[in-house]
Amino acid sequence: MVACFLFLLMAVKVYKVPVDEMAGNLFALVLGLVMIIAAAALLGRLIVALRQRFK
Repeated sequence: MVACFLFLLMAVKVYKVPVDEMAGNLFALVLGLVMIIAAAALLGRLIVALRQRFK
């Protein structure tokens, strides 16, 4: 965790990456992960429903 923070701090200081851009990328990453998890949960529910229906 500390190493990750230090890497991000280095990116801001040395490479002059704007914090706004990094925050936007983090938000897009989290949004994508939420969409993948939601799709997996819906698929799991569908599989369970189909198994119960044909049982």
